[in-house]
Amino acid sequence: MECSVAIQVLPMDSASDEDTIRVVDAVIAEIQKYDVNPYVGPFETAIEGDYDTCMEVLKKCQLVAAEAGCGQVMTYAKINYKPNGAVLTTEKKVGKYHQGEN
Repeated sequence: MECSVAIQVLPMDSASDEDTIRVVDAVIAEIQKYDVNPYVGPFETAIEGDYDTCMEVLKKCQLVAAEAGCGQVMTYAKINYKPNGAVLTTEKKVGKYHQGEN
């Protein structure tokens, strides 16, 4: 695993909190179709995997939000890329804080 990405999708024209949640849920459902070990948090979803797959997922997030009815979507990403080695996994970073949750 050479890449990890934190993705935050913000529907800019949602009519309500429920509409925002609906769009974000659609994006998360799409992310879960990929082999990227998604970790859903309250503000962003972290994924990890090979660089090309992570970039494909990042691109798809915006398209899914638009397909869900967003006329404007802001997507923020933090990308950690290490072409000659492995990046720290989500488990290594935060696993100790979430023991027994699964």
